[in-house]
Amino acid sequence: MSYLYSVAIEKNGQIIRHSKNLRGIVDYARISKPLRVELTPINKSNGRLRVIFADGASTSAHFASYHIMIDWVRNRRSWDKKNVFIYGDDIGYLTKPGLIGGAK
Repeated sequence: MSYLYSVAIEKNGQIIRHSKNLRGIVDYARISKPLRVELTPINKSNGRLRVIFADGASTSAHFASYHIMIDWVRNRRSWDKKNVFIYGDDIGYLTKPGLIGGAK
């Protein structure tokens, strides 16, 4: 299974899950809680998401928009926000710094 834009969840050097979209990360987060979430800007507009899960599995995904990536992570209400590390600006398109999407 090979997709141009896909998500692979790896554990001990082996791919244990593969998804053609971000749903794979959300589904796996129900099995194993995310311990660390890193949001890194790649260039002026793109971003890289890296998630490390409690069972030792990890994954990464690339976003065409760094700010949309921030909003996507903020909207994951079950993820512990103190374990989210943002290495760029803390501003999404839809949310303000420190606010979960939809909150006022």
